[in-house]
Amino acid sequence: MTLSFARLSAVTLATSLLASTAWAERVLTLETYAGPKHAVNAAGLDIWAKQVEEASDGELKINITYPPVDPRDLMDRVRSGITDLAWMTHGYTTGRFVFTDMIELPGNGGNAEQASRAYWKVYTEEVGMREHRGVTPIALFTHGPGMIHTSNPITSGDQFEGLKIRTGGGVQAAIAEGLGFVTVAAPVTKAQEMLSQGVADGVMFSIETIKSFNLGDLVTYHYHYPDNLYGSSMAIIINSSVLDSLTDSEREALMSVSGEHLSGLIGSAWDGADKVAIEAFGSDSVTVMEGDVLEAVQAATDGLDEAWITRAKEAGLENPAAVLSKLRAEIKDQGAE
Repeated sequence: MTLSFARLSAVTLATSLLASTAWAERVLTLETYAGPKHAVNAAGLDIWAKQVEEASDGELKINITYPPVDPRDLMDRVRSGITDLAWMTHGYTTGRFVFTDMIELPGNGGNAEQASRAYWKVYTEEVGMREHRGVTPIALFTHGPGMIHTSNPITSGDQFEGLKIRTGGGVQAAIAEGLGFVTVAAPVTKAQEMLSQGVADGVMFSIETIKSFNLGDLVTYHYHYPDNLYGSSMAIIINSSVLDSLTDSEREALMSVSGEHLSGLIGSAWDGADKVAIEAFGSDSVTVMEGDVLEAVQAATDGLDEAWITRAKEAGLENPAAVLSKLRAEIKDQGAE
């Protein structure tokens, strides 16, 4: 049996159209160091990936993966082209970043969404992308209020001295040093092992992380500093060459749902997860620092603004004091909207 010329032409045309559609579709791989149920992924990146596909009319897709890699390696994995995008934490890359510490300083205030939106706006306006060589941030964000979580209660300021505390680097490490902690720098993925083996007496995280990484039975005391003790600077980064290789329409679609939008989306996911964690642990589980405990922390954090301003100026930021003031004003403005 032979196909008629008309039927053969129709089959050929359909095959060509399918091939053309498959060729037009671009899939970018994003690596994340938390599991698929973590708020940043489930309530942030998963939603964003769908938005990218919709904005590009299906031309561009994001494939989110969860490889068992050290979070400290993710920036280099993106820069070297092993993956196209990743969720990275700046504090894990010791010595590479200075300006990003602005969002980590004590007293910035606001929730995660407010701080993240403000961070994207101020950082991109005042710093640009000069710290991120070989990669380009398409979102900048932070978690909710950073706390100190311990396995034993803290009732006086002098009890901080000598505690073995896991920190994530950056400003957290400076606060820990000021309090007299024996600091153990490690990514979040190592926290459970360190606590269960007695390597650490506590950790510095937002309350959400205690629940997400199953640390609630290991640290049961949670201490909050008014106006937030610290943040953690994080980003979604893309290999700069990959970004440049996108077509104009693909790049426009990607950025239309990234930037401040994606920063705020992830910040909102953190805020929601904080609420879930507090509900799980009980509304009275978080202790607001007061008395000599608060005084000890205030003394330990005194001078951190000035130290960052000095480092940022030495690194080439023209007026870091004004930039920090602008960031805090923007966080307040975000809260008023």
